[in-house]
Amino acid sequence: LDIAKDCLTRAGEDFRYLDKMEIVSRAFTSSSSDFPVLLEGITRNVLLNQYSIAADTWRRWCGIGSVSDFREHKRLRLGSFSKLDKVDENGEYKTKKITDAEAESASIDTYGNVINVTRKMIVNDDLAGFTRLAANLGRAAARSIEIDAYAVLASNPKMGDGKVLFHADHNNLITPGTAMSVEAFEALRLKMAGQKDKDNNDYLDMRPSVLLCGMAQGGNARVLNESVYDPTSGSPLQKPNMVRGLFKDIVDTPRITGTEYYGFADPAQETVIEVNFLDGNQQPFMESRNGFHSDGVEWKIRHDYGIDAVGWRGAIKNLGA
Repeated sequence: LDIAKDCLTRAGEDFRYLDKMEIVSRAFTSSSSDFPVLLEGITRNVLLNQYSIAADTWRRWCGIGSVSDFREHKRLRLGSFSKLDKVDENGEYKTKKITDAEAESASIDTYGNVINVTRKMIVNDDLAGFTRLAANLGRAAARSIEIDAYAVLASNPKMGDGKVLFHADHNNLITPGTAMSVEAFEALRLKMAGQKDKDNNDYLDMRPSVLLCGMAQGGNARVLNESVYDPTSGSPLQKPNMVRGLFKDIVDTPRITGTEYYGFADPAQETVIEVNFLDGNQQPFMESRNGFHSDGVEWKIRHDYGIDAVGWRGAIKNLGA
């Protein structure tokens, strides 16, 4: 309320004969008052701060991309030429066939909400409540991507070839599932290393970098990944752990409630799930206007993003046990 009075004073407005509700209303509606701008600045700072520090995990196993509009965009994967052909003396050079690219789709949508900050909140000088609203908006924006990324993963979406993301024909599904063990991690490593390019000419020779699993499996996963000796060996003799340090990052999350677990290659090397933002802008957008249906100010938060599966070779799923 004091800030509203200061803004009216700076604007040369006389508020001595106004009650508190009228002072706030005048501060909102006066064309020369800085009050709406100040409130919006506070809200935006709190919102973006909470968005940036939210405890999300999707950045650790998803790729990040950019699109220029809301149309469907193609993510293309070219094949390879295998090895060069030998040219005999006085022989001709053979023409290599260029195959069609493998295509997956990516697109974005708009997500958002509107909240109202009433004159009563300003009159009551409830700055804590005011900033809590902004903080909750920021956390909601961050939480939206986190929830949607895991939803896409769990849905096992259909890919461009008509098969689902994790499928036996994609050579990225270990079934029947097995519980976490040194042998299970080694099998996951071998399966990823055996993935070939789209033309089946050569090995991609990738290694799992991120292990993604449920909270109940996180502790065991770290023990298996960090132990010097095989903790699952039934032998009284100590057996070296052949998968020690295999995963550079272990992400355990309550959003995975089953026994399944995933090995992901570094998203910078091979993206499987991609989060795209409009023009690469990863921060939510906020704007305000004076309330029309209620006394106060309305804030609108908008986030333009999309999450799609754009490849399958960089991830292996074990159904667990």
